[in-house]
Parts: sequence; structure tokens; C-alpha cells
Amino acid sequence: MGILSDKLTRITFGTGTTQIIMEKGTYTPGSGSWSPSDTGNHLGIRNSSGTAQLHVQSGVWNAMWNDYADFQQLKGELVPGKCYVDTYEGAEICSARCQLSVIGIASDTFGMVVGNGRFEREVPIAVSGWVLAYVDKQYPCGTALTNNENGDLTEISLEEKRDYPERIVAIYKKPEPSENFGGEGRIIKVDNRHWVKVKS
Repeated sequence: MGILSDKLTRITFGTGTTQIIMEKGTYTPGSGSWSPSDTGNHLGIRNSSGTAQLHVQSGVWNAMWNDYADFQQLKGELVPGKCYVDTYEGAEICSARCQLSVIGIASDTFGMVVGNGRFEREVPIAVSGWVLAYVDKQYPCGTALTNNENGDLTEISLEEKRDYPERIVAIYKKPEPSENFGGEGRIIKVDNRHWVKVKS
């Protein structure tokens, strides 16, 4: 280790309420407690109020929400939780059941995202993890889902599963009972959506 990395224990960006602080400390998984310390073995990134946002030791803790998304060009309306189909002009909400070229579900629950800024209009499509989606009804956990004509998810039939296995969009998990989801600084409206596991 060099002299700087041995001695440096805190870096501050900005001032006042917009301040972001990166510092050494100790993080206790489970309790969620963060304690700044020159001798700590974790790296923490927090806001000025002291709420830790990211902790790193041998892995990453509390850095992610539920899914990993990829921004794609958007042609039509952006509605998180709807299924999108790819076109030469960009993605748009599905308009036919079990549609060809479905690229996935628009996400507002992603913790990690790539591709932002390439297109003038973009939609974050969940490529892995769990995402809040519009589903036509509650299903048993593990039910395979495809899209319907409204861009919502629905159970895929045995024939569709046999003939078009690539059109399974997600696996059903459960409804989200809360009206809102998220924590400080990022809260989204659930709007009667359900949790599904993206089929990758």
C-alpha cells in the first residue's frame, strides 16, 4: 500500500445537504449499522445525514435494488412494469399476445443499469433479477408468464411454451402488498404490480 492509501480515511464531495462522503468504517450486516472508523475494514459511501448508501469489504452490500437493467431505444410510451417489443425504430409496449421479439419489462426498480445516454429517448429493460410488473392476476409461485395484448404479463399456455419457449418473459413470484416501494431518496408507486423473476 502507498502512503496515500494508508493515511487517507475520508473523502468529501460537495457541501451542505448535497454532500457525499466516502470513508473507512465498520458495517454490520443484518443490523445495517455503519460506524465511521480510521481502523475499519469497510469502505462506505453515505450522504450528509449519515445514511450509508454503499458498503464494500470483499463484496458489495446495500448497493442494489432488485434487478439489473439495460437502456434501449424507446419508440413509444414509457410505462414501468409493462412488456416491450423491439422494432427497428425502438421499443414499444406489446400489442399482441406472446408477441415476437419481446425484449422484456420496463423497470423502475433497478439497482444497476447500463447503456444510459446512447439514445434521445430510452427505456430501462430488466435483463435479470426481480422486477415489479403488471400481471393480469395472481398466480401460483413459479408460473411461467408471457405478454398479453396490453403489455401485461399472463400465464403462457402449454402450446405456446412448446412452440415459442423464447417468449417466456418472466416467472411469477407474488403481489406487492405495499402502495410504495423503496427507501429514502427513491420511492416508487407500486400501482398494484406484482414481483416477477426476469427470464434471462
